[in-house]
Amino acid sequence: MMEEKDIFSGTIVKGVGGAYEIHFAGSETVLAKPRGIFRKDGIIPTVGDHVEVQLSGDPDIPYVMTRILPRRNILVRPAVANVDVLILTISPMEPLPDFGLLDKLLILCEKQNIRPVIWLTKTDLDANEANRICGIYADAGFEVYSSSQDAPVDFVYFEKLFRGHTVGFAGQSGVGKSTLCNILTGFSCMEVGKISERLHRGKHTTRHVELFSVGDGYLMDTPGFSTLELKDIGLEADDVQYGYPELKRIAGKCRFADCKHIGELGCAIDDAQMHPDRLARYREYVNFYIHNRTYNTKRQEKTNGKNGNS
Repeated sequence: MMEEKDIFSGTIVKGVGGAYEIHFAGSETVLAKPRGIFRKDGIIPTVGDHVEVQLSGDPDIPYVMTRILPRRNILVRPAVANVDVLILTISPMEPLPDFGLLDKLLILCEKQNIRPVIWLTKTDLDANEANRICGIYADAGFEVYSSSQDAPVDFVYFEKLFRGHTVGFAGQSGVGKSTLCNILTGFSCMEVGKISERLHRGKHTTRHVELFSVGDGYLMDTPGFSTLELKDIGLEADDVQYGYPELKRIAGKCRFADCKHIGELGCAIDDAQMHPDRLARYREYVNFYIHNRTYNTKRQEKTNGKNGNS
């Protein structure tokens, strides 16, 4: 039986054909396979997991994963655990901003206890629109940072995001994620090109997340975050509010305690001072989940009825 001194702690940075690359902080990256009990218990190791490993005695896969430490959070699409920060990139033009994607990502972040940082790029292309976007989301209570050719990146601010954290970029293609990766991490052009290619692939490409060591933190390659469907987030109607902190301003003010702010009698939504466009998207997403739940309930009742008659 191995002694406690033989236990090593690390982070899964990549899946490799049934095995996993484990990075030891400030040290090397090794290959490990999970214990057989993991499969028996239905436990699936995920990139980003903090794990404990021991020497396996196998020269091909020298370590065995013995334990997965408690997770801060876990995302399904893309599959990744323990995300600390998501930098949500958006620009006033080239391409035109996708506010629907941004709001969905904010819902996801708030629900999963991930710190969202909105990074507004290319602000020099349309200063008025950039100021408008910044105002909307800063007034809502979000952390917003902007940059342009005339106002370069504050390295100190962003370097702090990586200190002991797993950080990912999410947002539309073409807003400058690859350039920002290069600026913040110092990756070579070849490495940034590799990340760029992965980030810009279509939503139908099935690929796994990979973590890149940056200081004492990690940069997360996040395929699937340039598009995000509501059905993929795995939320309920009541969870949508997490992406709209303006609603906290009217907590307890509506006539009915279960008010969803979608037009109910006695709703105090006007006091929330939410931007009309954000309110419209909020209601769209809430209605999506309500209608989806109703559809699934009726479908299940119909299925149960058929089974009962057979």
